[in-house]
Amino acid sequence: MNKEFYKFKTDVIKALANPIRLMIVDCLKDGEKNVSELIAIIEEEQSNISKHLAVLKNQGFIKDRKAGLNVYYSLKICCIKDFFGCLDEMISENIRNQKALLDSSIN
Repeated sequence: MNKEFYKFKTDVIKALANPIRLMIVDCLKDGEKNVSELIAIIEEEQSNISKHLAVLKNQGFIKDRKAGLNVYYSLKICCIKDFFGCLDEMISENIRNQKALLDSSIN
């Protein structure tokens, strides 16, 4: 096994280990957005959004294109949508299991 490859995988996964970056990727699942649109949706400062966009771009999650004065961001690899769908399903399952445990302990 190539340990360097797994270190690279870890770095990619770490790029998603931030709520703002997860929100950005989630927003881009529906199509490209510019920074102003992301600011309005995520309700964070422009400098903070830009910093997180740079991390996602450097790790290959997103790409950008310029149109006049605007820069539009979109997902670079669309299979991330499948990953997020799987992650949402896993979290929902965990919540249901926790709720069932709580309900059974109350009764």
